[in-house]
Amino acid sequence: MTTSTDSRTQAMAGDHAVVLGASLAGLAAAVTLSPRFDKVTIVERDAPPRADEPRRGVPQGRHAHLLLAAGMRGLAELLPGFIDDLRDHGAHVIEAAEFRFHLGGGRLALDDTALAISGATRPLIEGIVRERVRVLPGVRIIDGYEVVGLASSTDRTRVTGARIRARTGQAEVETVTAALVVDATGRASRSPRWLADLGYAEPPEERLDVGVHYTTRLFRRDPADLGGCRHIAVGIPPDDGRGGLALAVEGGRWLVTLVGSRGKRPPAPLSGFVEYARSLWQPDLYEIVAGAEPLGDASIGAFPAYLRRRYDRLRRFPGHYIVTGDALCALNPVYAQGMSVAIREAQLLGQVLDRHGLDGVGSRFFRRAMRDVDDAWLMATGADLADPAVEGSRPPSWRLVNAYMRRLLPVAHRDPVVANAFLEVMAMVARPHRIMRPRIALQVLCAGRRTGNPSSEATAPTAHPSCSDANCRTA
Repeated sequence: MTTSTDSRTQAMAGDHAVVLGASLAGLAAAVTLSPRFDKVTIVERDAPPRADEPRRGVPQGRHAHLLLAAGMRGLAELLPGFIDDLRDHGAHVIEAAEFRFHLGGGRLALDDTALAISGATRPLIEGIVRERVRVLPGVRIIDGYEVVGLASSTDRTRVTGARIRARTGQAEVETVTAALVVDATGRASRSPRWLADLGYAEPPEERLDVGVHYTTRLFRRDPADLGGCRHIAVGIPPDDGRGGLALAVEGGRWLVTLVGSRGKRPPAPLSGFVEYARSLWQPDLYEIVAGAEPLGDASIGAFPAYLRRRYDRLRRFPGHYIVTGDALCALNPVYAQGMSVAIREAQLLGQVLDRHGLDGVGSRFFRRAMRDVDDAWLMATGADLADPAVEGSRPPSWRLVNAYMRRLLPVAHRDPVVANAFLEVMAMVARPHRIMRPRIALQVLCAGRRTGNPSSEATAPTAHPSCSDANCRTA
């Protein structure tokens, strides 16, 4: 099988790059680095996961994970044949035309066959990518090592490697030297502390508390369920706090995640899980779980708060070092943006290296990545702030956008052009201004004048820890 890195046509940026963390963000970064460095070493804290088991470092690993259209396209560019790999392992590639997205009091009238998402568990997605990365030229993965700090030049202006230690026995700290170090260690990243140890300021942080809880169960799937539909999302109404999602995944299974906000917690016992599904405002998920055979035990999870580290605002930053993925910005998994943002960041890193080499790579990368992170952050937090129970700033610009969305959703229930444009934005293949273009805005504003103020049901877009709908809140 060919990959995008079999032919090393890019100019070499250096002899050795080190990636901290074998997360999807770290693996995607390694794909980008492989043709640009003689060697790439990925340092992973945990032991390799068993088949079908999530890594210990992925707290959401047993819950629904969607690769949005942007992530699917990005991985297909980085690793040609990736989508075929998914299908070969029994995963689904689901076109938007068959989605059942219920939000804002109705179902989106989607008919776009060009937008597709993954129907696969997170362990399968990550396992396929890891195996493809493992055989790339010059790449090695060392598992079971923790990072204890950074190495730097004498004047501390440049990171020169990472200090690591095996997690077993009484191993000594060793230094792995590198021309570039990439921190992809996730939300718990220690980069702020490591930078402080080198005499740099810690990055400002932005945080939004949301307190989302979710419970996931697997069920046997009959291909005839819901007329053959393979993806259902039921958004959380603004006056309730309950929603959920079902996704067809490998092994002939449904992965069903029920979500709660406003203090609601979906039960783990089967009877309570089914009853919670029955309480939702739309019956599709209940229809699945009431009749399907349960497989295994429930998994519970929570997402307390967004966290964004603003490295782009630092006046000083050491050379030859970058931070990516959740270590840069941890987004609510309800909106399924995290993997797609990390993949996009890997692509941007390649562009920065090709244009500028290692000169100011960190600062240049943060500036380039800021637009994509901004879009994801504003879409997701903006939707969460539609819930009056979420405490946070709601500036006039947010109120204008929220008022526009209240008008847009009812139109998207009947107009495929509007619905498809909305999904393009939420699937991160178009920027937010896509739904403000004249053709869309005219439909939305004219509909608002015809029908008057939309009902309050449309005020809280929602999504899921995988719902590819960022205005649909369901974790």
